[in-house]
Amino acid sequence: MDGLRRNVTTNGGFATIIAKGEPVAGAVILILRGRDSHVSAWARTNLGDGTVDWRALVENEPEDSKKLEETLEKQRRYDPDLWLIELDIPDPAQFIADLASVS
Repeated sequence: MDGLRRNVTTNGGFATIIAKGEPVAGAVILILRGRDSHVSAWARTNLGDGTVDWRALVENEPEDSKKLEETLEKQRRYDPDLWLIELDIPDPAQFIADLASVS
C-alpha cells in the first residue's frame, strides 16, 4: 500500500486508507475521486493464472450517488477483510490504465 500511496502523491493526488484489511489475503478496492466531482470504484481481481486485473464496480457516478455506498456495503458484508483506499487524483481513468499495465 505504501507504493500505491507514493505513486498517487508523486502524480499530484492524495491517498487515504478508509479500511485496513487483512495484510496478506484482503481484497483491495480503490475509490477514485476525480476533480470533476465524479467517483468510481475498482476492485483488484485475481485472474487465476497468477496475474491480477482491475474491474470497475462503480464507474463515473456523481459523488452524491447512493450506488457507491451500496456497492461498498455489499462488498464489506461479503469480505470483512477488505481494504478500502480512497484516491483523490487528477485523472482517474489514466491512473487505472497505468495501474493495470504494471499489475
